[in-house]
Amino acid sequence: MVDESVTDPAEPVEPTFEEQLAAARAFAMRSLARRESAESELARRLRQQGFKEEVIDTVLDYCRGYHWIDDERYGAMAVRAGAAKGHGPLKIRFDLRRKGLSDVQIDAAFEQPELDWFELALALLARRARAADLADFKLRMKWLKYLLGRGFTQDQARYALSALQEEGE
Repeated sequence: MVDESVTDPAEPVEPTFEEQLAAARAFAMRSLARRESAESELARRLRQQGFKEEVIDTVLDYCRGYHWIDDERYGAMAVRAGAAKGHGPLKIRFDLRRKGLSDVQIDAAFEQPELDWFELALALLARRARAADLADFKLRMKWLKYLLGRGFTQDQARYALSALQEEGE
């Protein structure tokens, strides 16, 4: 006679909710220890690890409670980091939207008075181009395209070009 109350060792045993929660929490802590993340980013990584939605929601609440994830803080940090890399506000805004931040959170992240996007565009251009290059229309358009490709607005790029050109005169 076979005892059916004993499970077959070949069958995988479904971990309990508490075990899944502990594993998900440990994964989240390791992930956040490596680098700051947006809430949606962390949720995506937890999903990729195979955790269920109710476990993910509980872990996100736990992390929010300890201020380990904060989309406003993440947005402000991402704006400063992007500016330091020479990225313009359009590119940074696009990246933040892709990371799952709302428009309100993104607008709040850009409210940093120490960032002057016009001067950042000028500094980037000054590191890359020579003022003498800007006398040639084709080269000026090349540098305009470069700044636009880095995510600066048309006004910011034109300001940088004219300011650098005036320095060279």
